Amino acid sequence: MEFTKIYTGEGSSLLGMNGGCPESPDGKRIVYAVKKNIDAAETDIMVCNSDLTGHRKVFSVMCGNHNGPSATFIDGSKIVFRDNEDGLSVFRIMDIDTGEVLYKIFAKESHCAENGKYPFSLSSEFLGKNPDHPEINQCGIYVLDVSSGKITLAASEDDIKETVSSRGFTVSDRTAAVSHVQLNPSGTAVMMRLGVPECPVFGALGCIDIETRKTHIIPDKPVHQLWFDDDTYMATRQFNRGKLIECESSYIARFSKDGEELEVLGGIGNHIDGSPDRQLFAGDRCYPGYQPNVYLYRRGSKDPIAVFEVPDFQEIVWKKQVHMNPSFSRDGKRLYFNRPASNDRTEAVFVDISKIIS
Repeated sequence: MEFTKIYTGEGSSLLGMNGGCPESPDGKRIVYAVKKNIDAAETDIMVCNSDLTGHRKVFSVMCGNHNGPSATFIDGSKIVFRDNEDGLSVFRIMDIDTGEVLYKIFAKESHCAENGKYPFSLSSEFLGKNPDHPEINQCGIYVLDVSSGKITLAASEDDIKETVSSRGFTVSDRTAAVSHVQLNPSGTAVMMRLGVPECPVFGALGCIDIETRKTHIIPDKPVHQLWFDDDTYMATRQFNRGKLIECESSYIARFSKDGEELEVLGGIGNHIDGSPDRQLFAGDRCYPGYQPNVYLYRRGSKDPIAVFEVPDFQEIVWKKQVHMNPSFSRDGKRLYFNRPASNDRTEAVFVDISKIIS
């Protein structure tokens, strides 16, 4: 199988979160990151055309390797990415045609925007850090309408704590310090990863319906969850029957908001994604001690239709935290992922899967 490198210059190239498609909504552009030194924080935000012409740097940030700067497109010209200033996470939204930074907000970034709306979460360390946005005045989950600039509180700290306590789980001062915030496709519900003492291995997955205020929670949740549609999730079911999370028994499935397994989507996986039509699924074998290959599945089968080999460089995958993070293209004909080339260098690549799935 031929792997196409997005970037052929010096250093390492990186893609962001699983399911955080690096392409613009029209499929014409790609956003990625470049590090001259994989062990350093200095990172360049890069864009190019989908035919791999027109590469250029648009910004520089400080970030680690895990999910890189989490860069994604919001529309055809706007991207969002994370940075670090004075030890705090900050995300920026930038127009790559004009070079203007439209928003700079100290908060925890999310996976991606939905219909021009970008969610983010605020925990106590960010309070008072956004004087240009006085409406960001309490802990919780917010939604930024990128076109209008309007920022609304989707779920308050009290909402999040009530979601947890109503199911009998322990609430703490850090309960509202959520991560992996994602809007469903219509923007009517928001999910978040919750850290609760009763779920020490996998955590819990919460969901709040923005309009009805109905809440849901899945204890010991499936991992690396993404929205499958407006009402259900796709995620990896993992098992921990000893000291290690098992690889061979893992599989990709669809779940209700309350954790009912609705159908099997694919086999072994960790970080996953689904094609836009939800008929294909990809997962990486990103487990300590295993060669972290990427698998492609047809919906409903645990047997892969293709296996994309990733060299077995355990140090860069685990110590340096470069995970494969597969993501489908907007048309479902490409599969993007990180592919280490050594223990000191990694490459952002894609494979053309159009012939495999035809």
